[in-house]
Amino acid sequence: MKYVENLESVNKKITILNEGLKITEDAILLSKFIKKYNKKSGEFLEIGAGQGIISILISEISKVSKIFAVEIQKEIFEILGKNIKNNFLENKIIPINKNIKEITGQFDVIFSNPPYKKINSGKLPKKESEKISKFEIFLTLEELFFEIKRLLKNYGEFFVIVPNDRLNEVFSYVYANKMNILEIEINKYKNRDLVILHGKKGGKNSKIKFF
Repeated sequence: MKYVENLESVNKKITILNEGLKITEDAILLSKFIKKYNKKSGEFLEIGAGQGIISILISEISKVSKIFAVEIQKEIFEILGKNIKNNFLENKIIPINKNIKEITGQFDVIFSNPPYKKINSGKLPKKESEKISKFEIFLTLEELFFEIKRLLKNYGEFFVIVPNDRLNEVFSYVYANKMNILEIEINKYKNRDLVILHGKKGGKNSKIKFF
């Protein structure tokens, strides 16, 4: 069942497909971090855009020329398109209904709030859209960082949010793809920590900043 959430602080309206896909704290945290710490300009890419919450929230960054919002699920992609249109952002956000593995090109910044639950880590939701959005059905974290490396320009940067219990894996995936971590922000949320990683493709390793 669809419903609309009004984000009065940023004067945006977001249509939500169902309760299982409501606006979550990780999406809000990631968008705030990107708006605060991003220094890059140019074309941005969102992997797993969902209903477009993060892309819409960061669309006000003046340095962003275009945001390519990639969403694999057709039903959710249709909501994404409506949210872009309803917020008059057709010239800023370009929705793409494809598997990220089919995307080509090079981007200045890539960001993602990925499905980070392992398939064997709990009971799968009955709704297919919720299952794909939250569990590693079509894209694992390991595959995510491979795609980030493939699609980033040299010296391009990425922003990803993951739970603390997967952080060691994420570090290994980042370094296996010869990328660097610049900054980390740890956020307390319910019974787990949500960790935002800001990283870079290329350049020398530097001391990680913690927030």
